[in-house]
Amino acid sequence: MKEQKLEEILTFLQRSNKLKCIPRYSASLRDNADTTAEHSWRLALMAFIIGTECKVKVDLTHAMALALVHDLPEAKTGDLDAYKAITEKSERGEKNVREDKAMREMTDDLSFGGSLYTLWEEYSQKETLEAKFVNALDKMEGFLHIAECGVESYIPKEFYADYADKAVHTFDQAAKEFPEVKDMLEMIKKNLKKQFEKVGVKYIVN
Repeated sequence: MKEQKLEEILTFLQRSNKLKCIPRYSASLRDNADTTAEHSWRLALMAFIIGTECKVKVDLTHAMALALVHDLPEAKTGDLDAYKAITEKSERGEKNVREDKAMREMTDDLSFGGSLYTLWEEYSQKETLEAKFVNALDKMEGFLHIAECGVESYIPKEFYADYADKAVHTFDQAAKEFPEVKDMLEMIKKNLKKQFEKVGVKYIVN
């Protein structure tokens, strides 16, 4: 392998390493937050485990690649908390523009950058079955993190329980024969509802 390619790989790894320092849940958790890197790692693990054990007919290697790159631009833009994205809808469009610019800045000067950008763009467009699968798991992972850490540190007075529903329903409709993903979401939501009711956070279902 040429020295230039090795240098490019190291450059990319250095750029993406910043994801270890990008905090999530800035608007919704006082503590027990994680980083974008931690979230992306578990999302890839979820894709592998759920895809394998539930025998979901997707390309798991491709799905795991999507999971690992889906939030790469956050190394430059930071994370937009899901609660803020729901309550301040204008932020979503701006987020897409910022992330596209950031992703190009991270990949344009790399010989393999085009393939990374294409993966990220595929996830962003959410048209392939693998992208729909990973997007559904992405929303579930956020719920799962809050449920596992406990809701005592949750800042808002309301929780939008249907945040993950559209993504999961979209995958369910596309895959047609894998209700396990939907069933798993319902299990997570049931746990969350019990926790939020105990601390007086309004559980909103639109």
